[in-house]
Amino acid sequence: MLNFSIKAFFREPPGAPTADAIIPVFHGWIRDARIADDVLVDVADYGHVEDGPGVLLVCHEGHYVIDHRAGKPGLAYHRKRGPAGGNATAAFRVALDRLWTAAELLAAEPTLAGRIVFDKTVLCVRVIDRLRAPNEDGAFAEMNAALADGLRERFGALDVAVDRDTTDPREPLTAWVRTRGNAQLPLP
Repeated sequence: MLNFSIKAFFREPPGAPTADAIIPVFHGWIRDARIADDVLVDVADYGHVEDGPGVLLVCHEGHYVIDHRAGKPGLAYHRKRGPAGGNATAAFRVALDRLWTAAELLAAEPTLAGRIVFDKTVLCVRVIDRLRAPNEDGAFAEMNAALADGLRERFGALDVAVDRDTTDPREPLTAWVRTRGNAQLPLP
């Protein structure tokens, strides 16, 4: 099974919420069991890491992150483990569904009212496991097929382009999902 990382970007303005604003929200998710399909464990503040993960909600199967990688803040879900079996499309759908759940929870959070606005035109998708999915053409073909199927299952006939990021071959296999024309991702 491939483990995916998916990031939805915050739109400027207002940009990313501060760590002081997001940490109590993530603690509330743990306290109130707001995410039912994983075990929520702890919250970590990595604000001291420049262009790094920011605030991390650690879970058993993955992590929710207010991510600042490459100077582009957003909400990411990194799937680290899960039930064995399934195919790449199913694994992508799990990560996508969890990201969407977290995005909806953040957007509905009263303490963050007006401070969470998502860019509805782009997602960054990475395969975390470099051994199973090296940054090569064959692995991208498998990833692309999983993304196409998973996006179609989740959003129907949404008009998107999936492009491989070839900036640095040492990086994990990465794709950019961009809407075309007037299409928008149904982010909150």
